[in-house]
Order: sequence, then C-alpha cells, then structure tokens
Amino acid sequence: MQYLEPRTDVPAKDDWSTGLILQDLRWGAKALGGIAVVAGAGAVTCWLLPSTPGNVGAFVVLALIAFVCGLGPLMYRSETKAERRGLLDEPWRRVPVRVAEKHDDGTDRLLLDDGLVLRGWFEDFPDMALERQEAFVCGPDADGKAVVRVAGFAKMQNAKVDSGAEEHPVRERVERPLGRPLDDAATARAYRGLRWGVRAWLWSAVPAGLGAVVVLLSLVPFAPAGLVVGGLVLVMGLLGIHTSVEISRWYRDAVKAVDNSAQWTPVAITLFPWQPNQHVAGLAEMPGGLALVQFVLPDLNVVANIADTGVMWIAGTHGDVIAVGVPRVPVLTFAAVQPDRDVPEEDPIPWIQRLRTPDFSGLPR
Repeated sequence: MQYLEPRTDVPAKDDWSTGLILQDLRWGAKALGGIAVVAGAGAVTCWLLPSTPGNVGAFVVLALIAFVCGLGPLMYRSETKAERRGLLDEPWRRVPVRVAEKHDDGTDRLLLDDGLVLRGWFEDFPDMALERQEAFVCGPDADGKAVVRVAGFAKMQNAKVDSGAEEHPVRERVERPLGRPLDDAATARAYRGLRWGVRAWLWSAVPAGLGAVVVLLSLVPFAPAGLVVGGLVLVMGLLGIHTSVEISRWYRDAVKAVDNSAQWTPVAITLFPWQPNQHVAGLAEMPGGLALVQFVLPDLNVVANIADTGVMWIAGTHGDVIAVGVPRVPVLTFAAVQPDRDVPEEDPIPWIQRLRTPDFSGLPR
C-alpha cells in the first residue's frame, strides 16, 4: 500500500512534507513560547506580592502554565537540530535497512546496507522500517549526526552513528495481512488516545474549576492579582465548555466507529486548498457516493498521507462520523461526513479548536 514519502530529488528542506513538519514545530514553539513568557512574568509578579491565598493560587496557576508551555520551545530546539546543522540541505536518501532488537538502554538501531549503524530513540519508526525494509536518511555529517524518516510518518528523528563494534541481533520481518483495524498494534495504541479524547470536556472544565478556586481564595483577604488571574482562567474555561463538550461527542462517536469496524476502507479523496481558521476538508468517494469530509481536529500524519497519496483510510463509521487513520501508523483522528454537500461551510472553527490545528499551508496544491 502507499504511504507518505519524502521527495528524494530535491534538498530535504525543499520537500513539502519536511517543510510541513518544520512549519508545525515552529508554529507550536512560537504559540506556546509566547504564552510561557507572559505566564512566567505574571508568576514572578505574584511571587513578589504579599503571600495571601489568592496571590499564592495565582502564582501556582501561572507557574504551571509557564512550565507546561515552556516545554514547547525546548522540544523545538531538540527536534530542529538537523535543520541547524545543515543536514536538510542535502536530499533524503532512500536506503535499505535492517532493524536491530531494542538495546538495553532503550535506544533503537537501524543497520544501513552500507555498514553504518544509526542509533537513537526512534519511537514508532522501527516497526514501519521493518515492514518496508527501508528508511530515508540525511547525513551523517562529520560529527556522526544524522536525521531519519520512514514512510507514513510526518515527523523525523535525530540519530547518530553508533561507534560500537558489537553485533546487533536483527528483528525478523513477519507478514502482517491488513485486517481489522484494532488487530493492528499501531492502530490499537492510537485507539487508546482516541478513548482519552472522550474526556475532552476536561480541557475546559479543569481550567474553569482552577479559575473559580483562585477567585474564591482572592476574596478574603482581597487580592486583586488573584481575582484578575482567576477571572481570566475561569472565563476562558467557560467559553470553551460548549466546544469541548461537542468535541467529546465527536470522540465518543469515533470510538464507537472503530469498535464496530471489521476492516479498513480506502477511499479516494481530493483536499480543498487550506484556509486559515477553516476546517481541513475535501471531497471523498465514499461507498454511498461523493461526500464532503471535514476534519474537526486534523492530525498532521493523517492529512499529510492523504495529500501525498490521494487516499483516506477509514477505520470505521458511526452515523455522520468516520474514524480515519493510516494502517500500521499509530494515528487516529475523526471527520464529519456530509453526503448532501460539496462545499465547506464558511463559518470559522471555534477558537479552542484553533489551539490544536496545525498550519497546513505547506500542503501541495
């Protein structure tokens, strides 16, 4: 079957899917970094104020926000090392590989056909590399650093040349027929995340609850800073409750769709040009006829595979909701199907969904 693959005839930085990965990382780092700076400054201010319950509560909330959002820029620095090192100035090389058994320290190793061994924390890459017996590599450079991609994934992983001389036990490839979605280990892992999405209402309920607690703590003794911080968090949470409850329903229907599915269903789809603050959408040749498909919370891996192959893999249907994934890739999302429409609605998506929607302007047109 076809999967997303990077181009090998242009410098890696000019490959559209690699550009999409970098663009998504920059977008997340910029958005989260800005929130972290503002929240951190507010936390320092609250720390300098009198230690009333309201001020302490405001400090705790702001410090927590600053810490969580501050992880985004740190991850960005780590995940874009290849770009800063100039590794992406060369094209991706498609290389035959063998996959070694996971090392005692938790690292993975890819054995290239030219004798090189690349070591790193490759997460879910080894299974697909084993399935296809190949990977896409840039490097290594003079310092032994490289970057790796495998088919189907809209992400890349840092690697380094393994200088050890020991033998590496090799994993044997086993034929895996494409059957029921939940029989696939990768899809089953993604399914667990889909089930957690049923609790999406907590995205708004928890901040609203924290904000209410800080407001109450700020009343006696009176703490203006606590009232401001708690009030803002409370209002933001309340504004998002309707949308988060609706998203929980989408997730619930998607879970039912996967539960009831006996097979993957590939359908041809053509994506509409992406517009900011609009749903990622397309026209799909569904079993019942041509239909409008709108991705409520689009996943970068899923959308990139669709854009590259023109195929959408449905892991199940429930009413007007379809669960969409990529076989043997641990990703699942959902989409709304409207058989009686061929043009996306013009209404912008709610603000809370924009916080989780990547920038897809790099998709090929």
